[in-house]
Amino acid sequence: MSSIEAHSGRRLTLQQYASLPSDSFVYELDEGILRVSARPSHRHQYANSRLSNLIFPQLPPFLLAFNDVDVNLDFPLPTVRAPDLIITPAETFHSDSIHARDVLLAVEIHSPSTKRVDLFTKPAQYAKAGIPNLWLIDPGPPLTARVFELTHGFYRETTQTSGILKVNRPTPLHIDLRDLVCDPWTG
Repeated sequence: MSSIEAHSGRRLTLQQYASLPSDSFVYELDEGILRVSARPSHRHQYANSRLSNLIFPQLPPFLLAFNDVDVNLDFPLPTVRAPDLIITPAETFHSDSIHARDVLLAVEIHSPSTKRVDLFTKPAQYAKAGIPNLWLIDPGPPLTARVFELTHGFYRETTQTSGILKVNRPTPLHIDLRDLVCDPWTG
């Protein structure tokens, strides 16, 4: 019996979650319950890589960006999410784990199989955990980005675009969304 099968349907501790294998699945802990999903499609991963490549050079030295890392939301029932991209203070590089209090921006690029969780469950959890900025990107077509800021415990949408995404929080960033899904052979 695999480790995953042994934990199926049971509540896990953070220590049990940390002992799960690194394999071809995405693992998240939702109020102690293990959620397993397939890795995102290659197009999703391409968009995420492109987004990282566009963000990294724009970050000041006191901020870092990470792709697909576990974020402990620090709820009474263990909840660990893996946003597609996060921005944190540079000090998190030396941390053993990343907590919601360290995350300045969480980005979710939704796929058909995760759209409901990415649009509803995760934003509610990120708001409850106090993550101040959230981007929801739909690779489309049409490609769109929605930007949210945490206000009084709830996300307020500040921007929606399908072209140039320009924000000032958590730091000034300028992203041409078309670059996230361009064909590498034709541009």
